[in-house]
Amino acid sequence: MSPSFWLTLLSLTKHSPAETQAQFDTNVFGLLNVTRAFLPYFRAQRSGVIGNVCSIGAWRGGAGIGLYCTSKWAVSGISETLTYELADFNIKVCAIEPGYFRSNFLNPGNRLAAKAHIPDYDGTAARKTAAGLEAYNNNQPGDIKKGAKVMVDVLTSSGVAAGKEVPLRLALGTDAYGIITGKCQDTMSLLDEWKHISTTTDHA
Repeated sequence: MSPSFWLTLLSLTKHSPAETQAQFDTNVFGLLNVTRAFLPYFRAQRSGVIGNVCSIGAWRGGAGIGLYCTSKWAVSGISETLTYELADFNIKVCAIEPGYFRSNFLNPGNRLAAKAHIPDYDGTAARKTAAGLEAYNNNQPGDIKKGAKVMVDVLTSSGVAAGKEVPLRLALGTDAYGIITGKCQDTMSLLDEWKHISTTTDHA
């Protein structure tokens, strides 16, 4: 069982250094190591497709799941950067951003809370996240088989994605589409609200 499953419920303020390292070893450093291993072959053949499994957590952080979300933000940034770094080699990179799919991801034994218990967090949003995930487990809207089929089609430009270029990002699920759309709208509203201050810092 990979540490990315085990550490789903670690917040940024309750984790130990070892728990943090385990999360990033799986989701970030492991991904980089695998990419380094096969990129020489892709560069040599001047083609290839990389699909990095990201998450809607890369778009919206949440109390009690900070480490998971942060690691997925890193994957999103790595994927976007690789898109531009590898374009000259005709290598495509896609950050696949699924919402909640009905799998064993949230089942008991596949996720653990941080070992340290800080009483100050009792009754707070960080604790309520765990209860929310318990209720959501096995009720997720996403169908794994349908999601996997779309992923293969998009990464191979076939099936439902025939004739299309591999995208920089692929949202999977109605919940992913809704969450990402909402985040984009909120971000634009925030930028507009603070534009009169944000744009005052250039040299005159």
